[in-house]
Amino acid sequence: MGAWLSYADLYAAVSTAAAFPAVVAATTATSLTAPASVTHASRPTVSGLDYRGQTSGTVPDDTLAASAVTGDRNPSASSSSPSSRLGRDRIEKSGMAALQEALKTFAGVSIRDYGGIGGLKTVNIRNFGAQHTGISYDGVILTDAMNGQVDIGLFDLEAVSGITVKIAGNDDIYRSARLNSSVGTVEISTLRPLQGTRADVRLRAASFGTYEPYMRVSQGFGDNWNASVSVGGLVSDGDYPFVLHNGNVTTHEIRLNSDVKSLKTEANVHGEMGKAGNLDVKIAGAMSERGLPGSVILYTQHPSERLWDKSLICSVIHDVSFRIPLKLKTSLSYNDAWNRYLNDSASLPEPEDDRYRQRNATLSTVLLWSPKPFLSASVAEDLVISALSANIPGCLYPVRETSYTALSVKYSRGRLNAVASLLATIVREQTRKGSPAPGREHFSPSLGASFSIVPDLRLRASFKESYRLPTFNDIYYPRMGNKDLDPEKALQFNIGLAYDRLFDSSPGAWSVTASIDAYHNRVRDKIAAIPSMFIWSMRNLGKVNMWGCDLSCSASGRLADWLRLRTDATCSYQRAVDVTDKNSKYYKHQIAYTPRYSGYVSAVFETRWLNLGYSVQAVGVRYSLSQNTRAYRIEPYADHVLSLNRTFIFGRRHEWRLAASAEALNLAGKNYEIMKYYPMPGRNWRLTLKLSY
Repeated sequence: MGAWLSYADLYAAVSTAAAFPAVVAATTATSLTAPASVTHASRPTVSGLDYRGQTSGTVPDDTLAASAVTGDRNPSASSSSPSSRLGRDRIEKSGMAALQEALKTFAGVSIRDYGGIGGLKTVNIRNFGAQHTGISYDGVILTDAMNGQVDIGLFDLEAVSGITVKIAGNDDIYRSARLNSSVGTVEISTLRPLQGTRADVRLRAASFGTYEPYMRVSQGFGDNWNASVSVGGLVSDGDYPFVLHNGNVTTHEIRLNSDVKSLKTEANVHGEMGKAGNLDVKIAGAMSERGLPGSVILYTQHPSERLWDKSLICSVIHDVSFRIPLKLKTSLSYNDAWNRYLNDSASLPEPEDDRYRQRNATLSTVLLWSPKPFLSASVAEDLVISALSANIPGCLYPVRETSYTALSVKYSRGRLNAVASLLATIVREQTRKGSPAPGREHFSPSLGASFSIVPDLRLRASFKESYRLPTFNDIYYPRMGNKDLDPEKALQFNIGLAYDRLFDSSPGAWSVTASIDAYHNRVRDKIAAIPSMFIWSMRNLGKVNMWGCDLSCSASGRLADWLRLRTDATCSYQRAVDVTDKNSKYYKHQIAYTPRYSGYVSAVFETRWLNLGYSVQAVGVRYSLSQNTRAYRIEPYADHVLSLNRTFIFGRRHEWRLAASAEALNLAGKNYEIMKYYPMPGRNWRLTLKLSY
């Protein structure tokens, strides 16, 4: 099973970075008209940006004396559905080091963390579940056909240029058709290699014996070709202390079996071929070995489970524009993942040693037609083949062939912006043994619009139906799987207001963005595990109704010549209740792991000497099961983080940068739980040094 890819092959595998922010048009100050709206992450500057999007401090001699940027300041402010972006600058100044740390800053997004450095971490949008979240990495859609949950815990943010979260719709119609099937998407873009030679070397040390080295080199070839290679690793003992409360008895314990070792490597080639378009090639490999810390019940930990992972991602993306108003993007990607799960607990008659291999191949094409500046239409087609093999008894070796076809139209003129899409999903399945699940066909519509009420304030509304296919585990897992399962269907209704204002065009001027969105969601044919005598089975029995509101705001500007402040805040309220059976004990109870209230606040003070950041994430009461009783209650928590960072610039002929940062995490020192019986680390620290050339 493991012979398909050796460790040496993965060490040699390499990958890339993708799209840098789009270039915006510039004009002289005499012809500038005040733009209508904008996000901070998209506000460009007109002088000396280096390859990381930071000011280089050098301006070419032929730079125009005065210029300004025109166009929409903030694409997400005018979008027809909630959309927000986290840029590279904010990631660095806030001291974030992992994808889950960045995602918790978005309204409507929650992370499920099973504790420990190596514990599984998944992302949920408005608490639909990880299977409903689409994750795109430089245009490559990450999938897990076996259980539908992508583990984001081992992502490194070092090469990430931006993260965009879109909920209940998407105004970008020039994209993969498959992203239309999710209730929301997390789109990760990495730094694109540019001309010249660039190098970054980083070493991070943290509590509990944690070390994260990283290196990235970017090199240009000629005028139009460039490449980058990066290698990163993670080693951690993960043996953090925690306090265990059992009634009136309190003991001090050490977390067991939370160690992790991982290696990631990426390579990217980007080429501009003139009339033949642009070409991006990515190869990414990763491997890890980790302990699964398991739950802590009473005084018992079960350090008997371990997990090995190996993965390889290859992709080729070709994007070309024609003389007539047509654009064509074609991509081919392949994802190969191997997992080994070992449980040698003494309570088992014999050790469990399960091995799985998933393979996914995708051919994606999207054609964009823009007959008018204000009108565009697209047709997108994704063909996906997924296969699963395993050494467990009863594995049927399923193969799923899926076609996603999306037709989209976008109108943007004056005060109105509107988008309509229709997604057709066709699924066919085969098995080497036994009978496969039946084929499925479904049409999923979506419609959204935003309207400018007054300058800087827009009203938006959207409707979307999402279609979540059952995972291979749902259908084919021995004794539990159900081949007659129907896909989950989610209806999303959203209405909101978005405000964005830049008060003047002077350097350091204050800018404010804010949005509020109210929504109602319904989930039909929810897939749930139902006990039946001694054997559980998967059934379409669940129905969930959700009502909620997401609020987000940010402000930035200068308090003094030497001091700049940026503040961000999000707040979410959600009532998500199970309405499956009026006679059940949990009818109209809040669904599992869904807080009524949650929020995030951060402030970053920037000076010429030092940047100081503070943030707190607060999550209210949750329940581990749908029956909201005290036995299943999970206490609320607040996680405080303090960060310090500074960048030193030196060198005469060549510019060198040394960035140093320090973070203190979970300042309150409480071992709160995100998932019940999985205590999180208490107060801990992290130090980072990064040298760039």
